[in-house]
Amino acid sequence: MNLTQIMLDSKLPLRELAEEESVKLKQTLLEMYRDILYVCEKNGLTCYLGGGSCLGAVRHSGFIPWDDDLDLNMFREEYTQLPSLLEKEFPGKYKIIGPGYTSNNPYNFIKVEKIGTTLKTVFDDEKDNSGIGIDIFPMESIPKNSLHNKIHGTLLNGIFYIAICAKLFQKPSMADKVLASVSEGKRKLRHRKFIGFLFSWLSYTRWMLIGDKIASKKYKSDMMTIPSGRKHYFGEIQPRSVFFPPIKHDFEGIESNIPNNYDKYLSALYGDYMQIPPVEKREKHFIVEIDFGK
Repeated sequence: MNLTQIMLDSKLPLRELAEEESVKLKQTLLEMYRDILYVCEKNGLTCYLGGGSCLGAVRHSGFIPWDDDLDLNMFREEYTQLPSLLEKEFPGKYKIIGPGYTSNNPYNFIKVEKIGTTLKTVFDDEKDNSGIGIDIFPMESIPKNSLHNKIHGTLLNGIFYIAICAKLFQKPSMADKVLASVSEGKRKLRHRKFIGFLFSWLSYTRWMLIGDKIASKKYKSDMMTIPSGRKHYFGEIQPRSVFFPPIKHDFEGIESNIPNNYDKYLSALYGDYMQIPPVEKREKHFIVEIDFGK
Protein backbone atom coordinates (compact mmCIF):
# COMPACT_ATOMS: atom_id res chain seq x y z
CA MET A 1 0.00 0.00 0.00
CA ASN A 2 1.53 3.31 -1.14
CA LEU A 3 0.32 5.80 1.49
CA THR A 4 2.00 8.71 -0.30
CA GLN A 5 0.08 8.03 -3.51
CA ILE A 6 -3.16 7.60 -1.60
CA MET A 7 -2.66 11.03 -0.03
CA LEU A 8 -1.81 12.57 -3.40
CA ASP A 9 -5.03 11.16 -4.84
CA SER A 10 -7.10 12.15 -1.82
CA LYS A 11 -9.73 14.89 -2.04
CA LEU A 12 -9.24 15.75 1.62
CA PRO A 13 -7.89 19.22 2.56
CA LEU A 14 -4.22 18.28 2.76
CA ARG A 15 -1.23 19.38 0.71
CA GLU A 16 2.52 19.42 0.41
CA LEU A 17 4.45 22.44 1.65
CA ALA A 18 5.12 25.24 -0.80
CA GLU A 19 8.81 25.90 -1.42
CA GLU A 20 8.86 29.12 0.63
CA GLU A 21 7.04 27.36 3.48
CA SER A 22 9.58 24.51 3.44
CA VAL A 23 12.47 26.99 3.63
CA LYS A 24 10.86 28.85 6.52
CA LEU A 25 10.04 25.62 8.34
CA LYS A 26 13.66 24.48 8.10
CA GLN A 27 14.83 27.87 9.39
CA THR A 28 12.47 27.55 12.37
CA LEU A 29 13.68 24.01 13.11
CA LEU A 30 17.32 25.15 12.98
CA GLU A 31 16.54 27.96 15.43
CA MET A 32 15.00 25.41 17.78
CA TYR A 33 17.90 23.02 17.26
CA ARG A 34 20.42 25.72 18.21
CA ASP A 35 18.48 26.38 21.43
CA ILE A 36 18.47 22.66 22.29
CA LEU A 37 22.19 22.38 21.54
CA TYR A 38 22.88 25.44 23.71
CA VAL A 39 21.04 23.88 26.66
CA CYS A 40 22.78 20.54 26.15
CA GLU A 41 26.26 22.02 25.91
CA LYS A 42 25.66 24.29 28.90
CA ASN A 43 24.59 21.34 31.06
CA GLY A 44 26.92 18.64 29.78
CA LEU A 45 24.27 16.72 27.84
CA THR A 46 24.70 15.09 24.44
CA CYS A 47 22.10 14.90 21.69
CA TYR A 48 22.67 13.08 18.42
CA LEU A 49 21.15 13.67 15.03
CA GLY A 50 18.96 10.62 14.50
CA GLY A 51 17.30 8.78 11.62
CA GLY A 52 16.80 10.93 8.53
CA SER A 53 18.55 13.89 10.13
CA CYS A 54 21.71 11.83 10.62
CA LEU A 55 21.37 10.56 7.06
CA GLY A 56 20.95 14.15 5.85
CA ALA A 57 24.10 15.24 7.67
CA VAL A 58 26.21 12.43 6.20
CA ARG A 59 24.81 12.50 2.66
CA HIS A 60 23.85 16.18 2.24
CA SER A 61 25.55 18.04 5.15
CA GLY A 62 22.08 19.17 6.18
CA PHE A 63 18.42 18.42 5.60
CA ILE A 64 17.53 15.80 3.03
CA PRO A 65 16.42 18.14 0.21
CA TRP A 66 12.87 16.74 0.00
CA ASP A 67 12.50 16.37 3.78
CA ASP A 68 11.53 18.98 6.34
CA ASP A 69 11.82 17.58 9.86
CA LEU A 70 14.58 17.20 12.43
CA ASP A 71 15.00 14.20 14.75
CA LEU A 72 17.33 13.82 17.72
CA ASN A 73 18.39 10.87 19.90
CA MET A 74 19.53 11.08 23.53
CA PHE A 75 20.56 8.49 26.10
CA ARG A 76 17.70 8.07 28.58
CA GLU A 77 19.59 9.45 31.59
CA GLU A 78 20.15 12.75 29.73
CA TYR A 79 16.88 12.71 27.79
CA THR A 80 14.91 13.02 31.04
CA GLN A 81 16.91 16.09 32.11
CA LEU A 82 16.35 18.14 28.96
CA PRO A 83 12.69 19.28 29.29
CA SER A 84 13.07 21.15 32.60
CA LEU A 85 16.41 22.65 31.54
CA LEU A 86 14.98 23.85 28.23
CA GLU A 87 11.92 25.40 29.86
CA LYS A 88 14.11 27.09 32.46
CA GLU A 89 16.48 28.52 29.84
CA PHE A 90 13.74 29.61 27.43
CA PRO A 91 10.60 30.24 29.53
CA GLY A 92 7.44 30.61 27.46
CA LYS A 93 9.14 29.67 24.18
CA TYR A 94 8.68 25.90 24.12
CA LYS A 95 6.27 23.27 25.35
CA ILE A 96 7.12 19.63 25.91
CA ILE A 97 4.78 16.89 24.73
CA GLY A 98 5.46 13.30 25.72
CA PRO A 99 4.81 10.53 28.26
CA GLY A 100 4.57 12.05 31.72
CA TYR A 101 4.65 15.64 30.45
CA THR A 102 1.19 16.18 28.96
CA SER A 103 -2.19 14.63 29.72
CA ASN A 104 -3.13 14.47 26.04
CA ASN A 105 0.03 12.81 24.72
CA PRO A 106 0.00 10.97 21.38
CA TYR A 107 3.70 9.97 21.34
CA ASN A 108 6.07 7.43 22.88
CA PHE A 109 8.87 10.00 22.81
CA ILE A 110 9.33 13.70 23.59
CA LYS A 111 8.37 16.41 21.14
CA VAL A 112 9.61 19.97 21.69
CA GLU A 113 7.15 22.41 20.12
CA LYS A 114 7.59 26.14 19.60
CA ILE A 115 4.76 28.01 21.31
CA GLY A 116 2.73 30.24 18.99
CA THR A 117 3.23 28.10 15.89
CA THR A 118 0.92 25.61 14.21
CA LEU A 119 1.73 22.55 12.15
CA LYS A 120 -1.12 20.12 11.65
CA THR A 121 -0.67 16.95 9.64
CA VAL A 122 -3.10 14.24 8.59
CA PHE A 123 -2.09 12.29 11.72
CA ASP A 124 -3.24 15.03 14.13
CA ASP A 125 -6.73 15.29 15.54
CA GLU A 126 -8.57 18.34 14.22
CA LYS A 127 -8.90 19.67 17.78
CA ASP A 128 -5.18 19.31 18.54
CA ASN A 129 -3.14 22.50 18.69
CA SER A 130 0.01 20.97 17.22
CA GLY A 131 2.99 23.23 16.71
CA ILE A 132 6.27 23.12 14.81
CA GLY A 133 8.42 20.65 16.71
CA ILE A 134 11.52 18.52 17.00
CA ASP A 135 11.16 14.86 17.97
CA ILE A 136 13.62 13.53 20.57
CA PHE A 137 13.89 9.77 20.93
CA PRO A 138 15.23 8.05 24.07
CA MET A 139 18.10 5.58 23.67
CA GLU A 140 17.60 2.72 26.11
CA SER A 141 19.81 0.05 27.65
CA ILE A 142 18.46 -3.46 27.11
CA PRO A 143 18.89 -6.88 28.80
CA LYS A 144 22.11 -8.74 28.03
CA ASN A 145 20.48 -12.18 28.21
CA SER A 146 19.01 -13.06 24.79
CA LEU A 147 15.81 -14.64 26.16
CA HIS A 148 15.22 -11.72 28.53
CA ASN A 149 15.88 -9.39 25.62
CA LYS A 150 13.28 -11.09 23.41
CA ILE A 151 10.67 -11.01 26.17
CA HIS A 152 11.40 -7.37 26.97
CA GLY A 153 11.31 -6.28 23.31
CA THR A 154 8.16 -8.24 22.45
CA LEU A 155 6.34 -6.85 25.48
CA LEU A 156 7.38 -3.29 24.69
CA ASN A 157 6.49 -3.53 21.00
CA GLY A 158 3.12 -5.00 22.00
CA ILE A 159 2.32 -2.20 24.44
CA PHE A 160 3.24 0.52 21.98
CA TYR A 161 1.15 -1.20 19.30
CA ILE A 162 -1.80 -1.31 21.72
CA ALA A 163 -1.26 2.40 22.46
CA ILE A 164 -1.37 3.27 18.75
CA CYS A 165 -4.48 1.13 18.21
CA ALA A 166 -6.17 2.67 21.24
CA LYS A 167 -5.42 6.13 19.86
CA LEU A 168 -7.00 5.18 16.53
CA PHE A 169 -10.13 4.02 18.35
CA GLN A 170 -10.31 6.82 20.94
CA LYS A 171 -9.15 9.78 18.86
CA PRO A 172 -9.60 9.49 15.08
CA SER A 173 -7.57 11.70 12.75
CA MET A 174 -7.79 12.70 9.09
CA ALA A 175 -5.37 9.86 8.31
CA ASP A 176 -8.21 7.43 9.10
CA LYS A 177 -10.21 8.85 6.20
CA VAL A 178 -7.18 8.55 3.92
CA LEU A 179 -6.66 4.89 4.86
CA ALA A 180 -10.37 4.13 4.60
CA SER A 181 -10.39 5.35 1.00
CA VAL A 182 -8.73 2.10 -0.20
CA SER A 183 -9.70 -1.49 0.58
CA GLU A 184 -6.33 -2.55 2.02
CA GLY A 185 -6.18 0.52 4.24
CA LYS A 186 -9.78 -0.02 5.34
CA ARG A 187 -8.96 -3.59 6.43
CA LYS A 188 -5.90 -2.48 8.42
CA LEU A 189 -7.82 0.38 10.00
CA ARG A 190 -10.69 -1.91 10.99
CA HIS A 191 -8.26 -4.42 12.54
CA ARG A 192 -6.35 -1.79 14.51
CA LYS A 193 -9.50 -0.09 15.75
CA PHE A 194 -10.81 -3.45 16.95
CA ILE A 195 -7.57 -3.95 18.92
CA GLY A 196 -7.98 -0.41 20.24
CA PHE A 197 -11.55 -1.19 21.31
CA LEU A 198 -10.41 -4.32 23.20
CA PHE A 199 -7.83 -2.32 25.15
CA SER A 200 -9.81 0.90 25.56
CA TRP A 201 -10.26 0.25 29.28
CA LEU A 202 -7.15 2.45 29.51
CA SER A 203 -6.58 5.65 27.57
CA TYR A 204 -3.98 5.61 24.82
CA THR A 205 -1.94 8.17 26.81
CA ARG A 206 -1.87 5.72 29.72
CA TRP A 207 -0.65 2.92 27.45
CA MET A 208 2.08 5.23 26.14
CA LEU A 209 3.16 5.99 29.69
CA ILE A 210 3.25 2.30 30.65
CA GLY A 211 5.42 1.56 27.61
CA ASP A 212 7.72 4.46 28.43
CA LYS A 213 8.22 3.22 32.00
CA ILE A 214 9.07 -0.29 30.80
CA ALA A 215 11.46 1.10 28.17
CA SER A 216 13.25 3.29 30.72
CA LYS A 217 14.29 0.44 33.01
CA LYS A 218 18.07 0.39 33.37
CA TYR A 219 20.10 -2.69 32.48
CA LYS A 220 23.82 -3.31 32.91
CA SER A 221 24.52 -4.03 29.28
CA ASP A 222 26.68 -2.78 26.42
CA MET A 223 23.68 -3.10 24.09
CA MET A 224 21.00 -0.49 23.53
CA THR A 225 18.05 0.30 21.31
CA ILE A 226 15.63 3.08 20.37
CA PRO A 227 12.15 1.51 20.84
CA SER A 228 10.34 4.54 19.38
CA GLY A 229 12.64 4.71 16.35
CA ARG A 230 11.61 3.97 12.76
CA LYS A 231 12.54 0.26 13.06
CA HIS A 232 11.27 -0.18 16.62
CA TYR A 233 12.91 -2.25 19.35
CA PHE A 234 14.60 -5.10 17.48
CA GLY A 235 15.49 -3.17 14.34
CA GLU A 236 17.28 -0.44 16.32
CA ILE A 237 19.51 -2.65 18.53
CA GLN A 238 23.17 -1.58 18.45
CA PRO A 239 26.23 -1.79 20.73
CA ARG A 240 26.61 1.38 22.76
CA SER A 241 29.98 1.86 21.05
CA VAL A 242 28.17 2.59 17.76
CA PHE A 243 27.01 5.87 19.31
CA PHE A 244 29.52 6.73 22.00
CA PRO A 245 31.70 8.70 21.90
CA PRO A 246 29.98 10.88 19.27
CA ILE A 247 31.80 12.44 16.35
CA LYS A 248 31.13 15.84 14.84
CA HIS A 249 29.57 16.47 11.45
CA ASP A 250 28.24 19.54 9.68
CA PHE A 251 24.46 20.00 9.54
CA GLU A 252 23.41 23.22 7.77
CA GLY A 253 26.49 24.95 9.16
CA ILE A 254 25.96 23.65 12.70
CA GLU A 255 28.59 21.37 14.23
CA SER A 256 26.47 18.40 15.30
CA ASN A 257 26.87 15.05 17.03
CA ILE A 258 26.35 11.87 15.03
CA PRO A 259 27.04 8.25 16.01
CA ASN A 260 30.67 7.20 16.24
CA ASN A 261 30.02 4.39 13.76
CA TYR A 262 27.41 6.14 11.67
CA ASP A 263 27.93 3.69 8.81
CA LYS A 264 26.68 0.77 10.91
CA TYR A 265 23.81 2.84 12.32
CA LEU A 266 22.60 4.15 8.95
CA SER A 267 23.11 0.84 7.14
CA ALA A 268 20.82 -0.88 9.66
CA LEU A 269 18.12 1.73 9.03
CA TYR A 270 18.41 2.37 5.30
CA GLY A 271 20.67 -0.24 3.70
CA ASP A 272 22.72 1.48 0.97
CA TYR A 273 22.10 4.89 2.50
CA MET A 274 24.34 6.86 0.12
CA GLN A 275 22.17 5.82 -2.83
CA ILE A 276 19.69 8.60 -3.69
CA PRO A 277 16.21 7.02 -3.87
CA PRO A 278 14.10 7.55 -7.01
CA VAL A 279 11.48 10.28 -6.79
CA GLU A 280 8.58 7.84 -6.37
CA LYS A 281 10.20 6.27 -3.28
CA ARG A 282 11.02 9.48 -1.43
CA GLU A 283 9.08 10.12 1.76
CA LYS A 284 6.61 12.98 1.49
CA HIS A 285 4.99 14.94 4.29
CA PHE A 286 1.49 16.32 3.93
CA ILE A 287 0.05 19.13 6.01
CA VAL A 288 -3.39 20.46 6.81
CA GLU A 289 -2.35 23.81 8.32
CA ILE A 290 0.85 25.70 9.05
CA ASP A 291 1.45 28.99 10.88
CA PHE A 292 4.89 30.28 11.84
CA GLY A 293 3.58 32.72 14.42
CA LYS A 294 5.41 35.92 15.24
